[in-house]
Amino acid sequence: LVTFFEVFGGYFYDLAKGVMGPDRAKQYFPIIGASALFIIFSNLIGMVPGFSSPTSTLNVTMGCALVVLVSFNYHGLKAHGWAYVAHFAGPKWYLAPLIFAIEILSTIIIRPITLAVRLMVNIAVDHLLGSIFLALVTLFVPIPIMFLGLIVCVVQTIVFCLLTAVYIGLATEPHEHAHEGGGHAE
Repeated sequence: LVTFFEVFGGYFYDLAKGVMGPDRAKQYFPIIGASALFIIFSNLIGMVPGFSSPTSTLNVTMGCALVVLVSFNYHGLKAHGWAYVAHFAGPKWYLAPLIFAIEILSTIIIRPITLAVRLMVNIAVDHLLGSIFLALVTLFVPIPIMFLGLIVCVVQTIVFCLLTAVYIGLATEPHEHAHEGGGHAE
């Protein structure tokens, strides 16, 4: 059990380190590691016959996505102050209102919805197919289907945590200072 947690935690720490560098990975690993543990165990519960996976419901996955949304925006504001909000306006002042609206829509609405729906649909469909095959042939067919289900559980955990690391990494990466005259560095 200890070896599992060491390997599991090490994998997700290395994933975060590859996305955002060692210093920021160490700082933001608790949110990524906690997400990984919650999602993998929630996904695996659904592989036990008679149990439903919590991550196959939109309420749970949307809760996870909202935690990620609040986390990466909080850390972005903490790292850059109001410059984090200003970067949503884009590099050209005359396009700022349009770019700002699109960026806010993308960051506040689209990212959490896609994060939540991707996880929920993949897990729900995986467990639905597994239960259908289990009902059809109860002896030999479920074994490869359950193996594929295990792969789906692991891959969806990796995808969710990778996107979390990317979002936090983008929000907290050091930005170049703007050139004099109000333009951004290009």
